[in-house]
Amino acid sequence: MTRFTTAERDDLKVWARIHVRGGYEPIDEIEDILLDLTEEFDSRISERDRQSEIRSAVIQEIEALRSEQAEWSVLTDFDRLELAFDMLEDKDIVARQNFTCCGSCGATEIGIEIEEFEAYGRPARGYVFFHQQDTESAIETGHLYLSYGASRNTADGVILEVGQEIVDTLKSVGLKVHWDGKLEHRIGVSLDWQRRWEGPVPQPLKRWPF
Repeated sequence: MTRFTTAERDDLKVWARIHVRGGYEPIDEIEDILLDLTEEFDSRISERDRQSEIRSAVIQEIEALRSEQAEWSVLTDFDRLELAFDMLEDKDIVARQNFTCCGSCGATEIGIEIEEFEAYGRPARGYVFFHQQDTESAIETGHLYLSYGASRNTADGVILEVGQEIVDTLKSVGLKVHWDGKLEHRIGVSLDWQRRWEGPVPQPLKRWPF
């Protein structure tokens, strides 16, 4: 079996860790993402060997996470974050996690989410989201940043009211929030990203598919 270099494996491990701990994609999607990322590697290995390396990295990261989460408290910071987002939706603030690849795309596409929310007969007062790059940063650094805004009335005062409501909700569930109340600054949350892996652990791939 031909293998990746040590440096390539290190990169693969980082990517696998981020997506496994992020928890937003099923295993097959994680592996597809890693297949795309490893296409840039210099090692010339067969497609089957590449799939096997990726499967091995994913298994290792899942098993490491499952071992860690056995020692976690019943309620983690990620659980608190999910609770806060559910509470905000109950308050007619559209809340999305891991939404689009970046802030620019999120700001462009949040309008579609608002329209879908309002299709159920509830007018949205505002929105909050963090994007995929934010997720990666939160996993690696423990700092998450949220974009927010008002859905219709975009007067500064209205937007700031939505921002303050988001801050108050996050604090009410026990999260540490940092925001100076300025329009040009996103809402910061300090958290230990502990999201449990609740899916299956895949089986290692054989070198030959038979």
